[in-house]
Amino acid sequence: MQKLPLRLEREPLVDALFEVRLGPTSLADILPGFLFHDLPGPKPQITRLPAAEVPQPMRASDPSLQFAPILRMDWGHYFISVGDRSVIISCKLPYPKWPNFKATILDLTARIGKVGAPGKVERYSLKYVNLISAPSLAEQVAKIKMSITLGEVEVKGDHTTLQVRRHEDGIIHLLSVVIGAEGQMPDGKKVSGAVVDVDSIRNVDIADFATFATNLEPGLEQLRQANKRKFFTCLTQATIDEMGPVYE
Repeated sequence: MQKLPLRLEREPLVDALFEVRLGPTSLADILPGFLFHDLPGPKPQITRLPAAEVPQPMRASDPSLQFAPILRMDWGHYFISVGDRSVIISCKLPYPKWPNFKATILDLTARIGKVGAPGKVERYSLKYVNLISAPSLAEQVAKIKMSITLGEVEVKGDHTTLQVRRHEDGIIHLLSVVIGAEGQMPDGKKVSGAVVDVDSIRNVDIADFATFATNLEPGLEQLRQANKRKFFTCLTQATIDEMGPVYE
C-alpha cells in the first residue's frame, strides 16, 4: 500500500469543500438567519446566488436545482453555501490544512444540528480539486498515472477530459482529470496544467441532522483518508516528489 504524505510543501490545491444533502426540506428558509447570529466572530456577509431568483416550487421540481446553493455566507477562512436541501462549506485559499478544516466541519454541523431542521440526511461528501502545473500538454499527461487509447489513438499530448466512477468500501469516488486546464494559484500566478478532481461521496439514511452531526467524526475522517489516497494514486511518484511531500 502506498505511503501517503502527511502534508505537501508545495500544495497544488485550488478548492476543497464538504457538502451535506438532505431529503425534501426548506433549509434555506431557516439556516442562514440562525447561523448569522450563532457563528462566532464578525457577522458573515450574505450573498444571494443566481438560483435564488428561481421560485422555490420550480427549484424543487428541477433535479438540477434541488441541491443548488441559493445563499452564500462569507465567514472567516470559509464560505458557507445553503440551498433548499444542501449545506456546503468550502475553504478559501490558502488551504487551512485538514485538522483545521475538519474541526470547522464538525463545529458547523453541530451548530446546524441545534436548529432542528426537518428532513433526513441522505449523503455527505468531500471534494478536493488540484491543479498540477506543467507548460505543455504532453508534460501534463506525464504527471498523471494513466494510459488512454481511443481507437487507434494513444492520448499523449492532447486536450483530454476523463471521469471515472468507482464504488469502494461504501464510498463512491468520482475521479476527474482535465488535461489542458488553466487556473490561478493562491499567490495570483496564472498557470496551465492538469486538473485532478476527487469527489468522495457516502450515501446515508439518517433521520435528522442532530444525529448525523453527533456521529460524523469517524466517518468524516475515513472519507478524507480515502479521498486523499485516491488523489495520490492518480499521480506518478516523480510528480509527488516535486510537491515536497512530508511523511513524518
